[in-house]
Amino acid sequence: MKISILGAGRWASNIAFCMGKLNYDVLVWERVEEKENPLFLTRKNKFVTLSENVNFTHDLEKAVTHSNIIIISILSQALDDLMQNVKKIKGYENKHYVVAMKGVEASTGRRLSEVLLDNGVKKDNIAVWVGPGHVQSIVAGQPTNMIVSAYREQYAKRLTKVLSRPGVIDVSHSNDIVGTEFGAAAKNVIGIAAGILEGSGYEQKKGPLMSASVRELGRFIDALGGDGLSASGLAFLGDFQATLFDHNSKNLTFGRLIVEKNTLDENVLNPYINVKSVEGIKTAEALLKLQKRYNDRVSAEMKVEMPITSAVDEIIKGKVDLKTAGDYISARITDALNL
Repeated sequence: MKISILGAGRWASNIAFCMGKLNYDVLVWERVEEKENPLFLTRKNKFVTLSENVNFTHDLEKAVTHSNIIIISILSQALDDLMQNVKKIKGYENKHYVVAMKGVEASTGRRLSEVLLDNGVKKDNIAVWVGPGHVQSIVAGQPTNMIVSAYREQYAKRLTKVLSRPGVIDVSHSNDIVGTEFGAAAKNVIGIAAGILEGSGYEQKKGPLMSASVRELGRFIDALGGDGLSASGLAFLGDFQATLFDHNSKNLTFGRLIVEKNTLDENVLNPYINVKSVEGIKTAEALLKLQKRYNDRVSAEMKVEMPITSAVDEIIKGKVDLKTAGDYISARITDALNL
């Protein structure tokens, strides 16, 4: 089995580690601008040490042509730029793609699978692979469950066998790619909300946040053409332990820091966390664009409200005093529970 991985960041390195453990022939690509990446130089980073069947390249064409299954794990907002280059490669549209990242394109509101579709990839060849887990835990062998969703159910079923790492990652499948993608993206926004509550000393509010956000997102998914029950699945509710409670979570850490440091200044925050890697920031904006687009074309009684997502967006855009951010999130939780 040959696997190509586009990306060499933290989660991509975890995928390379897992695929290497499955004895696949793995080729990892990263932009030439990242040539000093320690993974390429030493086969190691601070999270993983990769096996000898994992190799590296800065040649995108070589990576795309290496295998029939291509796993993409980069920052979600950079996906379209990547695909603009991928589609210059002959035969790219016939490859099978697995999107292993979480987000919605902020500038357009497109789900990540839609970015691939708009760049010419065949619909039947697109899947998303998401779910709970941090690199540190998976490398340590702590078991988790993940989910793969695709437009074609047979492709999703096939990938459960390809991607599962027995005893560590058990992969199930779903054909609700809409609900899975929105759930995976939105959980990052809720992670920021949880961090704001934590930084404000409102830990007890995390339970109500979980319940309220499932209600909020389920209604949103239903409106956007997915199955609202997916909000209770692995992509969203199932990922809450890793996102709302595990301090390896970037979104949780960001939410806590902006309250504790009482600032949104990246120069102050970046020594603690790379703000640009916090996917929930752009995702909140993107989800609200989709909400507005939907609400603008339906009757008043069909409109969808997203009080928690709106609150997170307002806070990270500086529209709410950070000293009162915990109270603001707390009030919006109550609003969501009353939807």
